[in-house]
Amino acid sequence: MKTFGLFSAFSVIISLGETYDNLALMKPAWQQYPFIPRWGAYRAVDGLYTRLDAMGNQCTLSGNSKSTAEWRVDLGGVFSIHHIFIQYRTDNFPWDASNDYTGRFLGYSVYLSNTTNKEDGVLCFRDTIYTRATIPNPVNITCPYHGRYIIYYNSRTHFPYPEGYSVYAYNELCEVEALGCPTPGYYGESCSTPCPQNCQEGHCHITEGTCLGCLPGYKGPRCDKQCNDFKYGLECKETCGDCYQGEQCNHVTGVCLTGCDAGVYGDKCVMECPVGSYGNNCRENCSVNCRIPKTCSRETGRCTNGCQSGWNGITCKTKCSNNRYGPDCNQTCGQCLDDLPCHHVNGSCLGGCAPGFTGLDCNTTCKSNTYGLHCKLNCGNCSNGQQCHHVTGNCPQGCVQGYHGDKCDTRLKIMYVTKHDQVGLAFYGLLAPLIVSVLCNAWCLIRMLRKKQRQKHQKKETKADNPNSPQDPGQLYHDMEENPGYQELGEVSKPSTYDTLT
Repeated sequence: MKTFGLFSAFSVIISLGETYDNLALMKPAWQQYPFIPRWGAYRAVDGLYTRLDAMGNQCTLSGNSKSTAEWRVDLGGVFSIHHIFIQYRTDNFPWDASNDYTGRFLGYSVYLSNTTNKEDGVLCFRDTIYTRATIPNPVNITCPYHGRYIIYYNSRTHFPYPEGYSVYAYNELCEVEALGCPTPGYYGESCSTPCPQNCQEGHCHITEGTCLGCLPGYKGPRCDKQCNDFKYGLECKETCGDCYQGEQCNHVTGVCLTGCDAGVYGDKCVMECPVGSYGNNCRENCSVNCRIPKTCSRETGRCTNGCQSGWNGITCKTKCSNNRYGPDCNQTCGQCLDDLPCHHVNGSCLGGCAPGFTGLDCNTTCKSNTYGLHCKLNCGNCSNGQQCHHVTGNCPQGCVQGYHGDKCDTRLKIMYVTKHDQVGLAFYGLLAPLIVSVLCNAWCLIRMLRKKQRQKHQKKETKADNPNSPQDPGQLYHDMEENPGYQELGEVSKPSTYDTLT
């Protein structure tokens, strides 16, 4: 509550040539402890104060023996006030220390409020120094503010009272006037100058034109400056939210004109992102690949507890790559067929394993004397039972006896004889020449028979061609052929039948 000291209570403001309307004239009035209706609260605003005694019926009187006294008038609206005029009861006697009514006036207060509660308003004046000899009456109290209710108050609640004070509190007001501009939003001697446009409720200082408060979003004596430094609202007391890229919010409403920075949302960007969202205006969703799905930083989207297997990056939205898989992508894929990528989570080769490798992740070489694609080829002929090369099938240290080649898959044609085979070989060694001899003789006999058959055929043809020949050599040749020791000379040069054997 603002308190004003003595504003030249003795000054007669009307004499300065300023003219203001009495805004309290004939307005509804009220008092705390009425005496009788004849001297009701309305008597103080009837515009009459030529008689300052009770019998003149121009003054209001409160009840006797009360510790507090309160009176107020309702102006019917909020108006800019210049000063308040008060005429107190004198009973038409000189106003000095000998007048008993001066003690009743000592210690009074005057308020200007927008409500019927004086504590809600402005304290225009409070008497703390006057005595029965010095207190002025009538009095003009400067109060250049705006309000609806003029409130007079006095009390006798705290003993001991200052010297000269009455024992009880009274309000014996013959006249109370609120001098100001009848039209809101104007100021000056004739109330003809408009108040600055951003004054709160259009009210300004009735003589200087400075605003008695600014509309939300403005500041300065004349409310001609917008709120800045990330402030907004009434008296620029509100703080902006987290606007996009740290921009100033609307100076009146606090709304962020270009949206919110990361981690907040709403018109004023003051609400934190709900769980599961992040980024500017909370438009991004936390990744389901977070170790705890959809749990991430509301500003960056970083997964709170890292990524699930097969994913990496701060938001866990990137699959493992570059032949990597598993938790944090820190495992290396095996040998996949045709260099195809492995599965980003479990490392399995999508197209199967390259020749020589097996297992889910194709990181295991062929075992158990197998090699090649799917480890389905066998290589069991390596020396000393060694495993062949898992890809090529080659035996690293040669082959077992009886096999040769890189893969030891070719059987030798040379027969190796053991002691157990010697008896069989001896038998077959004797039998073989006998069989050969029988075959040769059979062959020679067949040749001889065929030759004899040809000779007989030739003799028959010769006899048929020469029927008158005196001599038949047939018998001669017949005799010769029957002689086993005789051979024609032409047969001597023929090779032996054994020479023709191959």
